[in-house]
Amino acid sequence: IMKKKIWFFAIASVVSIVLFQSCYYDKADLLYPGGNAACDTSVVAKYTSDVMPVMNNSCNASGCHNTASASSGVILDTYAGVKVQALNGRLIGSIEHINGTMPKGGAKLTTCTITKIQQWVNSGTPNN
Repeated sequence: IMKKKIWFFAIASVVSIVLFQSCYYDKADLLYPGGNAACDTSVVAKYTSDVMPVMNNSCNASGCHNTASASSGVILDTYAGVKVQALNGRLIGSIEHINGTMPKGGAKLTTCTITKIQQWVNSGTPNN
């Protein structure tokens, strides 16, 4: 009887381990949205493809920093407006959460996104 109990516990343990490991849900794109994607900074970031979409999705869509509302006098729905904030340091300071936390009420932008915007600023804020 003792041998049967040992075998039963051994088999139950193996089955439990297999079941628990097989139930692990590992969908990185769902667990860490935007955090696991490769960040290609080998090409200098461009305003139209790298900066403007972030401004539109994170700064203007909520109505905070567009021409109509211009919260705190900051306009980020035009190239000229973004350039002013980039050159005075407030853009990077805000998205890095140094000069406040932007986007307000939202999660900090990904490191990749911040790196691309910083790269665009460092390249002279071209309108490209």
